[in-house]
Amino acid sequence: MLALPWFESCGGGSGGTTGTAGTSGAAGTTGAAGTTGAAGHGGTSGTAGATGAGGTTGVAGTTGAGGTTGVAGTTGAAGTTGAAGTTGTAGTTGTAGRGGTTGTAGTTGSAGNGGTSGVAGGAAGSTGCSASTTYDQLVLCDHPVAYWAMSKGSGTEPDLTGNNNTGTYKGGTTAATTAPNGDSVADFNGSTQYVTVPSKASLSIPTTGNLTWEGWIKPDALQFTNDGGGGYVDWMGKCADYSPTCEWEARMYSTTNSESRCNRISAYVFNSGAGLGSAADWQPTCGLIQAGQWYHVVGEYTTKSQPADCTGATTYPGSINIWVNGVEWNHSSHGQTGCMSQYDVLPAANGSPLNIGTMATDTWFPGAIGKVAIYNVLLSAAQITAHYHAMTGNQPAGSCADSCSL
Repeated sequence: MLALPWFESCGGGSGGTTGTAGTSGAAGTTGAAGTTGAAGHGGTSGTAGATGAGGTTGVAGTTGAGGTTGVAGTTGAAGTTGAAGTTGTAGTTGTAGRGGTTGTAGTTGSAGNGGTSGVAGGAAGSTGCSASTTYDQLVLCDHPVAYWAMSKGSGTEPDLTGNNNTGTYKGGTTAATTAPNGDSVADFNGSTQYVTVPSKASLSIPTTGNLTWEGWIKPDALQFTNDGGGGYVDWMGKCADYSPTCEWEARMYSTTNSESRCNRISAYVFNSGAGLGSAADWQPTCGLIQAGQWYHVVGEYTTKSQPADCTGATTYPGSINIWVNGVEWNHSSHGQTGCMSQYDVLPAANGSPLNIGTMATDTWFPGAIGKVAIYNVLLSAAQITAHYHAMTGNQPAGSCADSCSL
């Protein structure tokens, strides 16, 4: 605060000047009262200075602006839905086919910072072959080493795999008929007509230790005229000269034969010198098979495994299997039948051509044969079912024990 001034006179003082009012207090503090003026020499005491006016109340400080509200964290983006797997391709046994590898399931999206967890990834892609739109595409997707549609009837029959196993028609131009899906196929006369394909290692069992053949047959008759006296015909096989280049065959028996094998359908395998062969036999109840009806037949051979009850398998390893219309035969009802060791067979790759419509031009199949494929793997039951369904629109129905039904 400021002190109030006072004055001194020469020779007699006048009354002291009233003290100046104190300066207003600084903002916010009340001013103190002025100090009483001191008496002059001989003069009247000055009056007390007036109490200084109260200082103006200081202006209240401005309220600090509120802090800006923090921005909420950005919600994390939902995880990307996993893409469906790429269409798989068929390859060797159990693998997908040409369409691409089976798709991996999409990964569940990670939660964003402050966001919700992402949606789960997409389901794993289906095996590629299920997307095939025609029977031929489905077969090719399962990666055969040779595939003939059997549609030309004369000249040459192309190998649709591109592996150049071209077939040549012999014995004249065949008639034509249609498969269950409407595709045209050759109908053989049962006496002179067949297709022959040059030998190649991929058509032999030992090349990979596995071999599957597949075809559709429609017999025009069930009592075969040109059966060589054996009561059966070989409708396909790689044993044109018997010894010393015999390998395997597809066989069908007449309704009546000396061995009471009514219309039996078999997959046989031989030693190079021919003779007795080991087999798997699909034995229908007599009367089940009908002339003019289509049958899907699949035969399989392996030297890599066999049923536990096959005796002699250490020396003669391997087994044979067969399906008709997607129904598998039942080895357990047939003892050693179905074992390579049944007749001590060790398959060998030889130079015999593969013939279709006959095997060795001594028996002849009368009827249509279509969609013949050879694989160097074993088709799975699911693949066989898919092929049957693709051709007919039906699912396999039937069973096998001592005999088979459809």
